[in-house]
Amino acid sequence: MNLYIDNSDLPTLDVNVAARVKEDRAAGNDAKIVVRGYYPDQHMHLANHGLTDQDLLNMYDVFQKATDVDPKMVHYRHNPQIDKTRYHLDGIDWGMAQARRFGTTYGRNVIDVELFAGNPGGRSSMLHYIDRLDNVAVTDIWDWRGFKSATRYYQTNGNISNIIFYTPTGDVAARASFMWQHIEGKPNNEWPLVQTSLEVMDYDGQHLWFESEMHAWEYFIQREKQKQGVVFQ
Repeated sequence: MNLYIDNSDLPTLDVNVAARVKEDRAAGNDAKIVVRGYYPDQHMHLANHGLTDQDLLNMYDVFQKATDVDPKMVHYRHNPQIDKTRYHLDGIDWGMAQARRFGTTYGRNVIDVELFAGNPGGRSSMLHYIDRLDNVAVTDIWDWRGFKSATRYYQTNGNISNIIFYTPTGDVAARASFMWQHIEGKPNNEWPLVQTSLEVMDYDGQHLWFESEMHAWEYFIQREKQKQGVVFQ
């Protein structure tokens, strides 16, 4: 098997890397694109390169036990996270809908629903839960293949505090935490928000903790080299 690392950091994938995998497949050789980042919409873009889900090896897919998922359409009007006995749904446009609360507070928007682009329309992408100050407090993220993939929590200033990742069956697969961190050589008032941990519940039977996504990636590459018995391209 040939494994090609895609360093583009794009959900749409590197055109050149995708072409190499497609060429290998056409020649009868097994090959995959290897990706580090968390991209809930990445599987949607594979068809643009003439590839399938089996041509992608995404680190988060492995951590989330989501390398072999039967895609399904989850329309926002049938999303199990939105209780239709409590909320009234309004489609705003092709990319957004809103859930408004029934009862005395009817009319106040409670959930902003982002939709994936493309046809058929209405596929759930993100559910942003709105507090009474009209701030996003929590976001549920849906994978394009039709399962709730993660929940993102925010600090009061709007920055991300932590993310919980799920398996397609709803079990917790990983947790990521974020904090402000001073960078040497920068002024004291410049504290960027950085990921300070990534905990993986079960990677090949091991419960692992990493200082960052990059540390997890380095471990992942070495582990997959051993498992696949190949050299990454």
